[in-house]
Amino acid sequence: MTQSITILIVEDETALAEMHAEFIRQMPGCGQVWLAGNLVQTRMMIERFKPDLILLDNHLPDGKGITLLHELVQNRYPGGVVFTTAASDMDTVSDAVRGGVFDYLVKPIAYERLEQTLTRYKQRMQMLASNASASQRQIDDMFNAYARGEQKEVLPVGIDELTLEKVQLLFTDHDARHTAETVAEVLKLSRTTARRYLEFCASCQLIMAEIVYGKVGRPQRTYRATF
Repeated sequence: MTQSITILIVEDETALAEMHAEFIRQMPGCGQVWLAGNLVQTRMMIERFKPDLILLDNHLPDGKGITLLHELVQNRYPGGVVFTTAASDMDTVSDAVRGGVFDYLVKPIAYERLEQTLTRYKQRMQMLASNASASQRQIDDMFNAYARGEQKEVLPVGIDELTLEKVQLLFTDHDARHTAETVAEVLKLSRTTARRYLEFCASCQLIMAEIVYGKVGRPQRTYRATF
């Protein structure tokens, strides 16, 4: 019997954190999701809930996520940490890697990439819980495929080549901006399907995802060409 993973999202932009939580709650195998907006709140929630996985932003109102990561390592926290930050400088990346983060996701996060990360983390937890020892193959499986330099040879389930080409054609114009809603309307797809293709393209860096903030309401996720 598999157990759902519990997740704490540490993000000071509440609307953005709620958008991430909404996506995660739709994923099978993901259970309770909590939100924290600063380090003080994060420490309290870790102590109280002991989440399996922490999605940790680096720039928070009362300090840096990397500081909390060092504390967790020092205290031998048994859960995992995924860094979710706009910081892409090598000092921060190196520090996070040395701190043993499970993954490092640069904002704006590609949800297809986030889904891969959560799926791998869940598999790792299952592996650790179900075996007293591990074979070399099982150990290999627990590590990131990207870190081993493996390339995807086939499209993932739910992505077909013809529809993918149609989505990519929408971004041949350098000035084109689209949302899941506009792509769904143009290509006669459901909004869920359109978002799946857009997130796949973003994870492959075929297009770029951006968070656009309006004057009122929730932030909107838009996509544009990378060139």
